[in-house]
Amino acid sequence: MEPTYKELKKQNDRLQIDLNKTKNALEQATLENEKAEVRISYLQSILDHLDTCIYIKDTERKYLYANKKTLKLFNCTAEELQGSSDLNYFPKDTCEQLSQIDSRILELGENTNFEVESKDNDGNRIVFLEIKTPLFDKKNNSKIVGLCGLSTDITERKKNEEVIKESQQQLKILNNTKDKLFSIIAHDLRSPFYGITGFSELLIENLSTTEDEESKEYIGLIDTLAKNTLILLDNLLSWAKSQTKELSFKPEKLLLSEVIQEVIVLKKSLSKVKHISLNYEPTDKIELYTDKNILQTILRNLISNAIKFTNKGGKIDITVTTNKELIEICVSDNGVGISKESINTIFELSNTTVLPGTANEQGSGLGLILCKELVEKLNGTIWVESNVNKGSQFTFTLPSSI
Repeated sequence: MEPTYKELKKQNDRLQIDLNKTKNALEQATLENEKAEVRISYLQSILDHLDTCIYIKDTERKYLYANKKTLKLFNCTAEELQGSSDLNYFPKDTCEQLSQIDSRILELGENTNFEVESKDNDGNRIVFLEIKTPLFDKKNNSKIVGLCGLSTDITERKKNEEVIKESQQQLKILNNTKDKLFSIIAHDLRSPFYGITGFSELLIENLSTTEDEESKEYIGLIDTLAKNTLILLDNLLSWAKSQTKELSFKPEKLLLSEVIQEVIVLKKSLSKVKHISLNYEPTDKIELYTDKNILQTILRNLISNAIKFTNKGGKIDITVTTNKELIEICVSDNGVGISKESINTIFELSNTTVLPGTANEQGSGLGLILCKELVEKLNGTIWVESNVNKGSQFTFTLPSSI
């Protein structure tokens, strides 16, 4: 029995509905596919602009994909890359290393990072940091279908690291040499000068009752020269330590008058040779908490500088004033004075002008520079006031709190 018109129409309507559904599904799939292609295009563009090599290999370690950075390194096109292996681009020994690592990733599913060395087309050494991770099947998370790698050129970084390492070795050698030099200055050179100054003082005392003025003068010069040289060695050692941060700071409770008088005793023989009076009259019992050695070094240098630039028969005065916050110590003389131009640079290392003393004493100019650094280390300040042919007044302050 043949179907009726009504039945045929019904079947046709159902077919039309199915056809429309299929059409809509195809249109939706096409739209999704276009969106996917756009996303892939965006992703491809991003990967191609990265300064890192990115690639994908299959389970046979054959290349499936690489971004532009990788293609440029391999000097090939995307089509030429398909199905190629590391043997096409790297030396044999490099390929063996890469093969072992890739096999471990594909077999064990391990993430890994390592450095690999190779050579570029010109035979120059290149170093890469490799980061590799396995790729798993979307439907079966335990099934490895390939691996993804990121490779960054770290050749320059490795070169810099090697240069730094070599520099560190050189610095270590230089530092050892420096320590040895300090040891020589501190012990081997200073000790003989103490002997020289001790014997020269004895000779001066023994000749004081005789009329051999010429011998007294020569021995006095020997004594002065030895002591000035010892001062230079002490300054050199202290300054070098301050520059290398090795100058220790050991504060203690001190009576200022005792510290000043100890330094004056040390400088008496130098002032005697030039018949310079060295005057200090403590008025108050002033206590402070600071480093004794550093304070003595400052005073020694200021007094030595005053003796150097004061004429025979001159005088040097040491005065101290204090308030609740600061202790002010002043070393003044009636010597040759300092010009306004020299005052501006007298505490600077760049100052290369080193003038001889009034008795032609020589020096390095390091003493005043050292004084400034040491005063600042004690949280103080230092300055100078002077008039040519009238004398100079060096003043520094220290915190008065104990």
